[in-house]
Amino acid sequence: MSGDKITLADDAESICQDAVSRYFQSESRYNHSKIPAIVSSISDLVVQRLTQEAKLPRKYIAHVTILQKAGAGYYAVSSCSWNPPSDSCYVYQAENKVMYCIVTVYGLSL
Repeated sequence: MSGDKITLADDAESICQDAVSRYFQSESRYNHSKIPAIVSSISDLVVQRLTQEAKLPRKYIAHVTILQKAGAGYYAVSSCSWNPPSDSCYVYQAENKVMYCIVTVYGLSL
């Protein structure tokens, strides 16, 4: 390794992209009864793969939000107390014709 610092984004970006494309992108309409299963599938896959594949050992938390495109606004914020050199947060956003998907991953050092 050339001294470059490995970030949570390095580990999480392709994993989030894969999980969202697998469970979210193909949905062509908003069906409220299907959303809990989609959210659960995405978050479970992200945490499972990060735990197995990430370059740095961390504890992971994945928070998934799916919103119907209905013209309403959405604003969220989170606040954490952590160790800035080793802990971080990564946000992945995607959308299709009818919905938005926001995946927030927290990586906390062991």
